[in-house]
Amino acid sequence: MKVQIFVLYFLTGLFLLSCNNSSEEKFNKLSSGLEYRIVETKGEAVRKVSLGDILQLNYSYETEDGRELFASSKSGRKYLRKVEKSAKTHGSIEDGFLILREGDSAVFRVQAEKFLQFSEGFEKLPKGVQANDMIIVKIRVIDIVDRDEYDEILLDSYHKDKETEMAILQKFLVNSNINIKPTESGLYYVEQLKGNGPKAERGKIVTVHYTVKYIDGELIESSIGGQPISFVLGKGQVIPGWEEGITYMHQGGKAMLIVPSHLAYGDRGNEKIRPFATLVFEVELINVK
Repeated sequence: MKVQIFVLYFLTGLFLLSCNNSSEEKFNKLSSGLEYRIVETKGEAVRKVSLGDILQLNYSYETEDGRELFASSKSGRKYLRKVEKSAKTHGSIEDGFLILREGDSAVFRVQAEKFLQFSEGFEKLPKGVQANDMIIVKIRVIDIVDRDEYDEILLDSYHKDKETEMAILQKFLVNSNINIKPTESGLYYVEQLKGNGPKAERGKIVTVHYTVKYIDGELIESSIGGQPISFVLGKGQVIPGWEEGITYMHQGGKAMLIVPSHLAYGDRGNEKIRPFATLVFEVELINVK
C-alpha cells in the first residue's frame, strides 16, 4: 500500500490527537485481561490481523503520566513487526494485535513488565518505571505486507547503509541495557557464563553450539537440537567476529557476540544474510583441544 508522505503525516497527527489523555478514558477488556480502546476501525470488510502476519505500523508507547518511551514516527523508517504468539499470558500486547484489521487504530493499557521486558525485549525496565506500572501503547495498522514487500522495505529502510545499521545497533544496546564498550574492532562481547576449562586460542580446534538472530530478534538459524560445529580457530574458517569473540572464552562458557556487518557478511550479505546486518549470536563453547 503506497501512501503519500504528507497524507501519512496528516493521518498520524489525527491519530495521536485522538489518543491524547488516553489513560483518563474508559478501556474495555479482552478475555486475556488486556485493556483496550478502539480509536478507529475499517470494519469487517477489511483483512484481519493473524498470527505470522508482518505489519507496517505507527507504534508508540508511554507511561501513564505521558512520558514517551518510544515513537516509531521519529525513526525515519517504516516500522515493521511480525505478529508472534503471546510472549506472556494474561494480557500481553500480542493479544491486542489480533483484534485489529488493516487501517485500524487502538490504544492499549498493559503492565510494564509484561510489555517492556517480555514483548519489547528490554533487559531491564527504564529508570522510573516499576514492574506493575501501566504503559499506554498506541497502534495504527498501516498495512499488512506480503513477503516480497517485506524484503523490499527491509532492504530500503533497514539494510541500506552503514549509518542506518549503526543507528539500529545503538537502539538495540539501549533497549537491552548493554553498557559495555565495543572492542577495538567494533565487536560487543557479553559474557553470560564464565567457563572453567581450557581457553580458546588460535590454532586450537573449538566446538560450539550457537543461535544467530538479526538484531530485531528474527531467527536465522541454530545448532541447538542438532550437531555443534567444530573449526580451527584463527584459520579464517568463520567470520571475523567469531574469530575474535571466541578467543575471549573458556571451555564451558557462554557468551553473546554482537557482530556488526563489517565483522560478518558486510555490505553485500549472502544468500541467507541481508546487507549491513548486525548479527546477535548466543554461543556456548563446548570443547577446546
